[in-house]
Amino acid sequence: MATLLSQPGQAVKARLLQRAQASSLRHQAYLTLRREQYRWQPTAPGIRQQPLRQDDAVSVSLLQLDAGAVLALPDGAQAAELLVVQGELHAPGLHAGDRVGPQAYLTWCASAAPSRWRAAETTLAYVRVLRDEQALPPLEARWWQMAVQQAGAPRQRRWLPSRAGVRVMPLCGDAEVVSMLVHFEPGGTVPDHHHALDEDCLVLDGDMFLGDILLRPLDYQLAPAGGGHFGEMSEGGVTFFFHGAVDPVLRA
Repeated sequence: MATLLSQPGQAVKARLLQRAQASSLRHQAYLTLRREQYRWQPTAPGIRQQPLRQDDAVSVSLLQLDAGAVLALPDGAQAAELLVVQGELHAPGLHAGDRVGPQAYLTWCASAAPSRWRAAETTLAYVRVLRDEQALPPLEARWWQMAVQQAGAPRQRRWLPSRAGVRVMPLCGDAEVVSMLVHFEPGGTVPDHHHALDEDCLVLDGDMFLGDILLRPLDYQLAPAGGGHFGEMSEGGVTFFFHGAVDPVLRA
């Protein structure tokens, strides 16, 4: 009897081990940062930074701002996009009622007003900064051109249905390359897909599986160009920020 019971158990164990090994190989080039790993570094009065990734073209970080801290476009930056994760920002020239709160989004360049933002309270912001347009792939360079064209005060945006159990809020871009918010209802999923560009993902609320990798609030993942996501789903529901190319299978 013990032998009969142990054989199925060994088979299941072998399949799980095989799946874990395959997932590890598939995701070995992916960068996944957990909120517990963050080490905040002071960068300016009242501002602390958690770098998420940096290459020759783009840097990505989370910023903690104390109330009253002033955020300006970094020296040497050509443009940036900013998502308010927690708290509120406001800028000179905006009406008092135009403070921007959680999930507010804007693109930013030196030639577009407002050029500075002040934290109305303790605030957490996600920022992607363009350092060198010449180092970008053509599709990503086109996205930054669109970002500069819409730079300025935040705009009203709305949620749109994508597929069963999934909604999206496009922030900047088009059908090929986009920054957007994505919301999965409990059990929501999308088909397996590939990445024509590096893909940035920051979880805002809830949790999700990207393959066998579990992401929770404020966890970040960089999925490199040439890879893909397989088995992307959320059991309890999730809202996350996404930037990258849109695989044709996701536009179907």
